[in-house]
Amino acid sequence: MANSGHVSLAFRFHPTDQEIIRSILYKMLVEREPLNLSYKGIVHDEDLFGTKEPWKIWEDYGGDQLHDQDLYFLCQLKRLNFSGSRTHRKVGCEGSWREGVASKLVYDGNANPIGRIRQLRYKNSKSEHHGGWYLDEYSLFVGDDGHDQTTLDINFVICRLRKNHRKYHMDAQKTQEPERALEREAPSSLQNFSPSPPPSFEQLVAMTPPFWAAPLPHMVWLFRYPLL
Repeated sequence: MANSGHVSLAFRFHPTDQEIIRSILYKMLVEREPLNLSYKGIVHDEDLFGTKEPWKIWEDYGGDQLHDQDLYFLCQLKRLNFSGSRTHRKVGCEGSWREGVASKLVYDGNANPIGRIRQLRYKNSKSEHHGGWYLDEYSLFVGDDGHDQTTLDINFVICRLRKNHRKYHMDAQKTQEPERALEREAPSSLQNFSPSPPPSFEQLVAMTPPFWAAPLPHMVWLFRYPLL
């Protein structure tokens, strides 16, 4: 549930892949132990394959308030059909989680596979958030057949939600670039404009034409008929 507890700003939770598999998933799904109290408020219970958008989930759990931190969730996978292995990857209104690279195995100290990581990316070409979110999905791995232990009765995974800060930083730069271009294209005369001081009295007198430059009608009559 959202706002069930935020991580302290002074706390840094950077578990290794092995710790996520062994200390959280294995203990909960195989040994059937409840989530360790030390992980309360750190590993949240939220559906990252539901109707809520990833950026909304990020906001609800204080993602932007954390420095150099990701968010962790315990999620239940949804099968597309009862007997198949394909899972539901839709999220939000029209988005989906897509695998960008091949999954990789997680090994213990004896080089035995204990889990798998799938690296997913948010896809929605109609949204400004397209490519703006990553989801690392951790699942158990047991047996020699190479199958994940996400069967019908153990179909939970740990998901690490990460924000693609580089994408949003580049988008912000693109938004600011037109404004900077307008500033560069502004006429230099406008940029360097400063009002001139008012003219002095002497300058006004010098600019005033003499009275005979434009004689009035009665003055013309006087010149035509001079007084005797």
